[in-house]
Amino acid sequence: MSHKEYELTYKGKAAPDKVLSTRAKPLVVLKSSRAEAPWRNVLITADNLHGLASLIEKKREGKLKCADGTDGARLVYIDPPFSTRLEFKAKQSQKAYKDKVVGAEFVEALRKRLILLRELLTEDGSIFVHLDWKKAHYIKVIMDEVFGEENFLNDIVWSYGGRGAKHIAGQFSRNHDIILWYRKSESHIFNQLTIGRRVPKKGSGFKQDGEGRWFKTSPRGDYTDESMEALEKQGRVYTTRNGTMRVKYFLREDGELLVEDKLVGDVWDDIPDAMHLSESEKTGYPTQKPEALLERIIRASSRTGDIVLDCFAGAGTTLSVAEKLDRRWVGIDSGTLAAHTIEKRLLTIASSKSLDEPKKKYSKACRPFVVLAALEHDEDGPGCGAHGGAPSVKCRYDIDEESGECVVRIERFSSPGSGLKGMETLSSVAIDLCFDGEAMKIDLFATREELEARGYELRFPLEAIKGEVLLVFADIFGHEKWFVGELA
Repeated sequence: MSHKEYELTYKGKAAPDKVLSTRAKPLVVLKSSRAEAPWRNVLITADNLHGLASLIEKKREGKLKCADGTDGARLVYIDPPFSTRLEFKAKQSQKAYKDKVVGAEFVEALRKRLILLRELLTEDGSIFVHLDWKKAHYIKVIMDEVFGEENFLNDIVWSYGGRGAKHIAGQFSRNHDIILWYRKSESHIFNQLTIGRRVPKKGSGFKQDGEGRWFKTSPRGDYTDESMEALEKQGRVYTTRNGTMRVKYFLREDGELLVEDKLVGDVWDDIPDAMHLSESEKTGYPTQKPEALLERIIRASSRTGDIVLDCFAGAGTTLSVAEKLDRRWVGIDSGTLAAHTIEKRLLTIASSKSLDEPKKKYSKACRPFVVLAALEHDEDGPGCGAHGGAPSVKCRYDIDEESGECVVRIERFSSPGSGLKGMETLSSVAIDLCFDGEAMKIDLFATREELEARGYELRFPLEAIKGEVLLVFADIFGHEKWFVGELA
């Protein structure tokens, strides 16, 4: 990066070359799906600064490729902490992450990650950085430095509404976030999107032609006489009473409504915030973003098979939407609860709602993915997670001779220091039916709700067991208890 005419200066600002020399920490496979594939999606549980440095090494080695063979991530979306000075907890008071880094320290922590993220992008890639009013304007200056002012594309306003200012607040209500969009170089992927605005036919002001088709009109603008002649042959020219020619745009019908397709602009006021999510989409993780928001970003800025990267993965919305839109994905988060939330969300994705048909379920199981963990784990910078002790589990193992099944019956489960009793803190159980002594390969997975319906029993055919069986019991805090043994 060349020296800029103007830049943000503050104490502790590191040279870009020093940031790019950040040490890549060794990553080991913690869990994976058993299926082998040319590409397996990646979830990294580590401090994202060192996780990004490790990904840069993978890119240089040719191990971070989009489906078309391009090296790097086509799209980066990050939703970092907003420098609120708060500690965030999930719906049952589980510690999710601390947002205590403020001032110049916050700006520099995010700047370091932006420098590494730029290195990870494909040449035609782009990045969306999601912030609020507190630090967005500082980070805009930083992104001008890192990506170049000429590569600034949009300052998107996500106006989610629904929150009012207190009567004594002395200010207008704050009902929007800011999403900064930058490209890496002059060329970038952009797929123009439209949204359907529905209006009643009666009183809409739209017209009908002789064939009963509804339409609106616009001035001819820059259309040449030749173009207007061509449009007239298509029945797309409307002549007013005073002889002015206008261009027709036909509308779709939906019962008693008309649907007008409008281009998406830089103010997004049609996507409610997470307070209005359906129960099926809620994960309980704090500051979760709606899938509709990530769907718009991913559809607009990537193509099928492209890598989508989120290094503040949190609730896993980016990864879940990327999965549903047939993109490759890489996620990083240092939080124990975040990692567990993401794994559970992906492994149960078939029961979540479809993006294309929201009234239906998504019809596919998740594709192969691997969970990598840093050998040396720390919590430096924004997004650090909370860690704690393993849960206590008591099980009984039986063989059902009649059905030829192995039966695992959970008799007791508790998490230390939680204050909750019974099975309240149980979240899920995963099973590897042929544990290799190193990485877990997930063969079976069940949520607490599924286990409760089965009387807290897990059953699987004896012939499916190929060696030692590994059972991983996870609680709602993301902590796990691993059991290995011969069950057959």
